[in-house]
Amino acid sequence: MAVGDLSPSPLRVEVLGPLRLLIDGAPVDVPGPKRRAVLALLALAEGRIVTAEHLVDALWPSEVPESGRQALHNHVSRLRGHLGTAAPRLETRQDGYRLALGPDELDVAQARALLATSRTTAQRDPAGALPLLREAHGLWRGPVLADLTDIVPIATAVEEYAQLRREVTDALIAGAVAAKQADGIMGLAAAASAADPLREPAVLLFMRALAATGQAPQALRVGREYRHRLVDETGLDPSPALDTLERDIIGGGAGPVAGRPEVPARPAAPG
Repeated sequence: MAVGDLSPSPLRVEVLGPLRLLIDGAPVDVPGPKRRAVLALLALAEGRIVTAEHLVDALWPSEVPESGRQALHNHVSRLRGHLGTAAPRLETRQDGYRLALGPDELDVAQARALLATSRTTAQRDPAGALPLLREAHGLWRGPVLADLTDIVPIATAVEEYAQLRREVTDALIAGAVAAKQADGIMGLAAAASAADPLREPAVLLFMRALAATGQAPQALRVGREYRHRLVDETGLDPSPALDTLERDIIGGGAGPVAGRPEVPARPAAPG
């Protein structure tokens, strides 16, 4: 990406795990929590201007020191030093700063683009969407920005990225089932269901994967356990989608079945 008359070296920032800065493909260490937070906040803006006021308030939420603005300026200046030949990407604007990043230079933007492309591809070729979804899922490298979640805007972004990961995971499992490749995602489907046992979409996808791999009795057991757990912990009934899926599994519409297992009786809603 050219900025003015300069052609800065390729830059990449990764936030779907520990914060990582790469220049020409090589990792560059950014020391200090405040400086790392500045880099993260600028990256999370995805090319938009971040005002100096927003950065100062994020870095010092309780009480801004008298030298807050100067300290921010120093962090930005040193961050430019870490960027090296990519320093022109960190632009100073009248009311703040902007980190110029292309969509393929920020992993979370890349994940969103891959998910969107996979949805279009899946309409005509379910199997063809799977490599895109696997690539998107692989962008998560561990706990997201775990050392920076005391910064409120970063903590908010971490929650948003957790939802994005759920969407990618769900799409990958559903796509594998649709492409008759459920065997390859059984571990992922089981882990997604176990990670959030009250999240119905994950449970239903696990059931579909089990049924698609010839494990209809286990799929119905998962549904029955979810139904009981939801009633016990929340007092709520599952959505009608669970009833529909159970009928599909018993009728063979969700995959091969061995015999014809009975539908578990639906418990009455607590009074």
